[in-house]
Amino acid sequence: MLEFRPQGHGDLLVACLVSRWQGPGEELLSFAAITDEPPAEVAAAGHDRCIVPIKTEHLDAWLNPGPKRRADLYRKSWTTESDRITNIG
Repeated sequence: MLEFRPQGHGDLLVACLVSRWQGPGEELLSFAAITDEPPAEVAAAGHDRCIVPIKTEHLDAWLNPGPKRRADLYRKSWTTESDRITNIG
């Protein structure tokens, strides 16, 4: 069994892409959470993907990725494995 238990009661920041489509007389808002390969304990539970959480200190780089920050967006990991999930048992 795998259980998600966040530390504290703060915001959960997740990497997402948002799209807005405007057509004649209608509007569609959609989003997709960005995923990555899961930590070992998540893979062991049968999941092949895991959402990408964003640490608070990386939030500005994610929301405002100017030319100097573009390299930050291509980094493999925004968090460490221990930040992603806690395996309860």
